[in-house]
Amino acid sequence: MICNHITREYTGIVLERIKHLPSGGKMGDLPSHLQHESFVRVGAKNTGGPNMRLLRLEMDKPSLTVTAYIFNKFVHPSEHRYITPREAACLQDFPDDWTFVGGLGETHQQIGNAVPVKLAKAIASSVASFLANIGIYGEIPVASYFCGAGGLDLGFEKASSENLKFKTVFATDIDKSCGYTIQTNRPNWNFFLGDITCFSGDIVLDQIGGHPIVVIGGPPCQPFSVAGKQKATQDPLGTLYRNYIDHISILKPEIVIMENVYGLKQVKRSDMLKEIYRSFEDIGYEVKHQELIAADFGTPQLRRRLIFVATKRKNDFIFPLPTHSQEIGIFGGEVYEGAGKSFYHLPKPLIYQKMPNKLIHPITTSLRSITDLMGANRFALIDQLRTG
Repeated sequence: MICNHITREYTGIVLERIKHLPSGGKMGDLPSHLQHESFVRVGAKNTGGPNMRLLRLEMDKPSLTVTAYIFNKFVHPSEHRYITPREAACLQDFPDDWTFVGGLGETHQQIGNAVPVKLAKAIASSVASFLANIGIYGEIPVASYFCGAGGLDLGFEKASSENLKFKTVFATDIDKSCGYTIQTNRPNWNFFLGDITCFSGDIVLDQIGGHPIVVIGGPPCQPFSVAGKQKATQDPLGTLYRNYIDHISILKPEIVIMENVYGLKQVKRSDMLKEIYRSFEDIGYEVKHQELIAADFGTPQLRRRLIFVATKRKNDFIFPLPTHSQEIGIFGGEVYEGAGKSFYHLPKPLIYQKMPNKLIHPITTSLRSITDLMGANRFALIDQLRTG
């Protein structure tokens, strides 16, 4: 059984929209009588717009950015339904055995907020080269902040080699469902449930028994995203990067990775880039940044991310070079991975009944219990389902 691979039966106008949607098609490609009322622009100022987004994925082309709202946005390339959480996780490079724990909304949130694993691996490989150049090898302790479902950590894990092995020794997030996911998949990551504003870096040092060599994290990006209306530091979440840097000043790692949305550099209300650079420089770190596109590194998704790299010594860090491109030969590598191809190997998903809210499947009771239960019992159920 593949966890998180669940869909529902669609009817009415929702099904009609999906049926009429061509490959790569959007809401605007539908007949006018099927377009959502929020999509149609009205009045002398032509206001309104595509508040309800709809897109049929293509087999051979990467998707747009995966968000927490995939449940009513991305349509399967060939089937008349929205993609499942598991299929969305494939667009984020998560392995099929990575279990997302929580209700449907929680799993969507975990998947949509994650760093694509292949992008994370490319960054981690460059971190490994930087460390090797300064004579650091062996087991590399990593402290992970805002870890979410673990995409960034998993990329570092996959970038390990015989000479240099990244090991997450501390992972923290304020989201309890993320904690269940991490504890289910990687209990050795030493997950700590907490609000970064309520504990200090000294607690982290006590937890791991020393200073980490690498610190990674992606402070909440919604305040800086276009989708989040770029509220920036007017949103309390938009200032958590300052707490992140406060922790770094105590942990004193050799190198720091900070990931955020590309929209951060476009924020008009405050000069965010200068403030971030100044904050790192104030604690003795040299910093540089670059925008990276996940599809350039094999992710079947056109996700753009701003990556900051800060180092204690001269910053000779070299950002990874693309391995994939839209056309063969542009970078001398492979062509972009297709969204549909990334989950083509999956079996047919389980189906929810619309009413009552149960699964049409012999193990209905156990699966429903996963959503309802909290704590150790939930993990025990997952183990039972994995083993059949």
